[in-house]
Amino acid sequence: MTSAAFDAYTGRLSLAASADDRILGVVLLGSGADASRIDEWSDHDIALIVRGDAVADVRASTDWLPDGERLVAVGREWHDGFKAVFDDGRVVEYAVTDVTGLATFPLAAARVVLDRGGVSDAVAGAIASTRTRLVSAPEALAAALLVHLLVGVGRLRRGERLSAGNVIRSEAALSFIDLWLAVCHPGESHPDPFDGRRRIERVDPEVAGRLDDAMEQSTERAARSILSLAEEIIAPAWPGWPAGGADAVRRRLGWST
Repeated sequence: MTSAAFDAYTGRLSLAASADDRILGVVLLGSGADASRIDEWSDHDIALIVRGDAVADVRASTDWLPDGERLVAVGREWHDGFKAVFDDGRVVEYAVTDVTGLATFPLAAARVVLDRGGVSDAVAGAIASTRTRLVSAPEALAAALLVHLLVGVGRLRRGERLSAGNVIRSEAALSFIDLWLAVCHPGESHPDPFDGRRRIERVDPEVAGRLDDAMEQSTERAARSILSLAEEIIAPAWPGWPAGGADAVRRRLGWST
């Protein structure tokens, strides 16, 4: 889906919603909230605002959704959001709520494309009250990184391969990212307010690429590479780097030789 195709579908969505008296507003979230981020892989992430007495009925049907007859998979999640796939591989994620419910959504950015009353105010209130992702101080992040490496490799050697891979490629990698940003890019806002791994390539494509290369390796090699990358990039820029802790990790895991 190109930007033009994305916008064309957005127009169809707005037109269809305007013709349905149950619908009070349409709000684009995710990439749709920022036109500069839309590309061929962007999906439509939608908040559909309806009258309070229509929420259940609209949630129970996709008649309101353009190309709804072309959906090949639709699922309602525990939090009442929906994920769906069209027969050509397009993706739509949507929530159906009323104005009161919209005001409780966790939002960092949104683009209102239809407002029949109260929608824009509810979006502004949601954004103002949303608490974005919090990050610990560098000392805590460094300790967490070392702990994740020890725990992850320990689970691998115990035989818990799936859990070990998750700890190293998810938790240890995220601790590395947070620590690297805090030390090497202090004061800069994270490119994504909720997901610490998103759009890191925009900050520094070389470092992001090297971290990605590390995670492509087998689990223990990935762990060793993440530690080496931290010692190469973070440690020289930060006097607080726990060199003794890194040495302890290497000794415990037999990486000294």
